[in-house]
Amino acid sequence: MANTIHLEVVTPAKAVLDVKATEVVLPGIQGELGILPGHLPLLTSLDVGTMVVKSEGKSRTFVLDGGFAEVLREKITVLTEACEGVDDIDIEHARQVMAQAEKDIKALEERSKSEPIEPDVMEQHRQMLKRAQTRLLLGEGKKD
Repeated sequence: MANTIHLEVVTPAKAVLDVKATEVVLPGIQGELGILPGHLPLLTSLDVGTMVVKSEGKSRTFVLDGGFAEVLREKITVLTEACEGVDDIDIEHARQVMAQAEKDIKALEERSKSEPIEPDVMEQHRQMLKRAQTRLLLGEGKKD
C-alpha cells in the first residue's frame, strides 16, 4: 500500500488543488470523513465545511462549499462549488455575508407567518449563513 493518496479538488471555475496527501478529512453530510491511502472506494455527498489535507508532516485547511467526493484506493476527486484556503479568507466579507444572511432569514421567518415561503429559498439562506460562519470561524482561528 502506498503512503500517499492523490487529491484533486475541482470547482466549476478551475482545478484548485492537485497534491499527494497522507490523510484527507472531508466534511461529509453525516459527519467528517477521514481518508487514508488504500481507503475502500466510496462516492459521497459533501456538506459545507472544513477540509484538512495532511502532507509532508504539515496540515492545510480549506473551506469547501459542499459537493461530491469520489474516493478510490489511490485517488480522491472532490467536485465542489468553491474551495478556499484558510489564509485566503476575507474575514470582513464573511462578517458582512453572515449579517446579511441572518437578516434575510429573520425577514423570511417573519414573512412566513403571513404567506407561504418556498422551502428552497429558506434553505439557500441557511446554507449562505453556514458558509459565512465556517469561513469566519476558520479565518479568525488562523490568528491563533
